[in-house]
Amino acid sequence: MPERRARIRALGKHLPSLVLTNEELVERFGLEVDAAWIESRTGIRSRHWMPEGVTTSDMVVAAAEQVLERADVRAEDLDRLVLATISPDQPSPSTAVRVARRIGARCPAFDVSAACAGFLYGLDLARASVLAGEERVLVMAADARSRYVDPNDRRSVVLFADGCAGALVEASDAPGFLSVVIGAEGRERPGAEVPAGGAREPASHATVDAGRHYVQVDGRREIFDLFVRFTREACERALDVAGVGWDDVDLFVTHQGNAFMVQEVVDALGIPPDRAVNDVTHHGNTSSATVPIALTEAWDARRIGPGSLVLMTSVGAGYTFGAAVHRF
Repeated sequence: MPERRARIRALGKHLPSLVLTNEELVERFGLEVDAAWIESRTGIRSRHWMPEGVTTSDMVVAAAEQVLERADVRAEDLDRLVLATISPDQPSPSTAVRVARRIGARCPAFDVSAACAGFLYGLDLARASVLAGEERVLVMAADARSRYVDPNDRRSVVLFADGCAGALVEASDAPGFLSVVIGAEGRERPGAEVPAGGAREPASHATVDAGRHYVQVDGRREIFDLFVRFTREACERALDVAGVGWDDVDLFVTHQGNAFMVQEVVDALGIPPDRAVNDVTHHGNTSSATVPIALTEAWDARRIGPGSLVLMTSVGAGYTFGAAVHRF
């Protein structure tokens, strides 16, 4: 009897209709820098932000419907829906439940909070679920970071963006996931956080007035150093479990948090630039959605295809991290 495996059957994405260039961002927020300064610090030229009246679940529904259409699978045939997000529609109930209702799924549906590593955490859950007997798991990752940026903090305003993408993971006889590894190392400084709004610091007039509901980011150099460290650890573990080496990887997809951060990881790991994705320029940092957006666009551009070996990895606030090796 063939060994039961799990593989990605289809990918899909959704990017909000509102596109803000660096020039438009400078004008909108009265930033004391110009477009060239933003690009020189982040590598970003434009980003997608959700228009007023649009929310996270809207992005997820649009992307999920694309994934299901490409896979030729009905929502009612899903066994599980996992949504990685730190930008839910509301604290409770989960945004995944709202998405399930809107697309017509009636299966376990829940959110996963692992920041920028959320998609890898979702893939780990999906793979385990399929190997345990489920047939189809939809893994989506979506974040609306524009709703959490402090308009007076030029660093977060120019960096963060909105988007959603995901994958349908299904049972298969053919190779798919060769490995998925995830981990976390809680640190006093988490890299990035939204301090208020939870049980530790409930929302109040005082927290709103103090700007405690905006995303706050640690120093760039500290984040870069830890990003490289955890990326290397996750990737080496995933490659070892998969029984393959760096030279076997056809495409390397890391978290697209900042163009220079991506380049630093690529250089540190010795990956040829033509085998790496760096798409921050037109998307900005969409948190958990960066990896599946990049993966979907690589597939659509035919940078990968049947037989391609892809190494996906991400590091998120917390610090959470993960990596996956997948044969398409």
